[in-house]
Amino acid sequence: MTQSHLLQLAQSGDATAIATLMNASLQAIGVSARAVLRDGSLHVLLESERVLAPSPSIEFIRRGLSRLGLGWLSSAVVYSRLAGQTSPVWVERVSLVPPSEPMNPFVLEANQQLSIGAGAFASVVPPLRVPLKAMAAPVVVPPSLPWWQQLSPRTLVLLLSGPVVLLLCTTLIWMRYLWGDAPTVPSGGPGAIEQPQGRAVPSGAGTPPSVAGGATQGPQTAELKRALEQGYQAFQRGAKAQNKQDWRDALGHWQQAIAALQAVPVSSPDAAIAKQKQVEYQGHLDFVVREKLSPTGMGLVQTITGGLTPKSVVHSGKGLFFAQNMMYSHTINVYDRDHKLVKTIPDQVKLADYGYANYPGIQQGSPVEAAFSPDGQTAWVSNYQMYGAGFKSTAGDECSPSQNLEPSFLYRIGTDNLAIAKVVQVGAVPKYVETTPNNRYVLASNWCSWDVSVVDPQQNKEIRRIQLGPYPRGIAVEPRSQTAYVAIMGSYDIATINLNDFSVGWIRNVGHSPRHLNMDPQGQFLYATLNGAGQVAKLDLATGTVVSKVSTGGAPRSMAISGDGEFLYVVNYESDSVSKIRTRDMKVVKTVPVNSSPIGITYDNATNRVWVACYSGSILVFQD
Repeated sequence: MTQSHLLQLAQSGDATAIATLMNASLQAIGVSARAVLRDGSLHVLLESERVLAPSPSIEFIRRGLSRLGLGWLSSAVVYSRLAGQTSPVWVERVSLVPPSEPMNPFVLEANQQLSIGAGAFASVVPPLRVPLKAMAAPVVVPPSLPWWQQLSPRTLVLLLSGPVVLLLCTTLIWMRYLWGDAPTVPSGGPGAIEQPQGRAVPSGAGTPPSVAGGATQGPQTAELKRALEQGYQAFQRGAKAQNKQDWRDALGHWQQAIAALQAVPVSSPDAAIAKQKQVEYQGHLDFVVREKLSPTGMGLVQTITGGLTPKSVVHSGKGLFFAQNMMYSHTINVYDRDHKLVKTIPDQVKLADYGYANYPGIQQGSPVEAAFSPDGQTAWVSNYQMYGAGFKSTAGDECSPSQNLEPSFLYRIGTDNLAIAKVVQVGAVPKYVETTPNNRYVLASNWCSWDVSVVDPQQNKEIRRIQLGPYPRGIAVEPRSQTAYVAIMGSYDIATINLNDFSVGWIRNVGHSPRHLNMDPQGQFLYATLNGAGQVAKLDLATGTVVSKVSTGGAPRSMAISGDGEFLYVVNYESDSVSKIRTRDMKVVKTVPVNSSPIGITYDNATNRVWVACYSGSILVFQD
């Protein structure tokens, strides 16, 4: 069948001919098309090994059908299906606008003259606006030779090569349309969403933010279907976004898509693709917040309130967030990545049931800080002091070992059942708690006994006390678990503890009142908040010297570090703000206002989100 005959059949509405023309371009990129006329609409099925992006696929169909000039056809229904599957991945209806009749471009306007000079032809001709196909008979100049013999060799080569070049270009263009990199949005104008470059997107995640990309089979569960639909809606919103409200709408759809993906059962055949799509969609969500809603990141995505007086918030590394509510609420609130309250754990215990027979009756704690085992399965929570049977003293922040204040306890909580499994007695007013990377020790800084408790998690008991001086607070352990660093807030110094023989050394004159410590992932640098100076210090551990300091705000308290070590996030208690610091040059790249009295902070490496605990009764979640 010749090309011209095939075109005539297609223009007459032959569905098989239409599909054949589509396949001439699509089969080169691994896509096959089938078509059938039904109920006044053309139904087109696109089959491929990979999921196709809806928007460019639909545009391919719409343009092609419009060019055929099927004026009687007002719409088409397009189905995308993976090879070997029975259910389509997506279905879209395409609206077709019939092309207008081509008009004669040679039109003489009224009063227009064609003249050469005196006596020459001059006339006034009314405008001619007749469709070309309605002209009675075109003028044909009979050639003395067949037309192809009248052409020069160069012209003939160009004519013959034209269809080949056109086919090649069409194939390349549609290959990019269907599977290429995500298009970008011109600044200030509409267009498809840009490819996110956030840390949560792994290298190679170069698919458009739609249902396309990475799928190897059609969706089997309602959750995945809903996620793909929401992802496509988010993509469409981003493609047409003109302002921040439009981007907020897109953000909402990305959030719903991710929630649906998280709901796919782990036993489902869709579990693997759901996990993959969750990473992809999270990257797009991060991009919207970082690039479209906040020029340098740290866009607020959630505010959590209700039953909160948080002194700290700590991420387990596995998607759970523990908020310690001190003696003001006597609880620990546990949240998931969707910011939903998973459980409220009361701090009430019967110490005698855990082997401490000298404490009969019922006691309560006052949760301050938490640390997790390396596998994220165990939480260790410090209690400022204990209340109830057997306890009578009231501790304060100005204290010393000479006061003989009562010891307090650490709670051991399993993340599987979120219940207090064990308690371990430590020193007076334990504040910060940290686990070693090898899970050999749990360390607690005891504010009022001026020492550090060393706990063996295998035995669930304290095995040593290390005296350090007034007000030990933050603790950081280097990756090899050989050395622990302890901020001594009543001084200008940081203590070092050899975890093999428990000998103590010092890094002197770091700055006024070091409070919180963070270690970079490689163990090369140590960062310390200087509560008394309003600064953050960077220390080179190879030399034990301060290499840089930066001012952040009033009373910088706690701090978190990104998983790649590129940024620090610092809460400024007296300034009601959070500062984001670029670690390579210690520059504050952004400061965001938060609710009153920000005191705790943690970072989720999987989502690039920062959780901020405000003592005034809330937790704020930022996307970075």
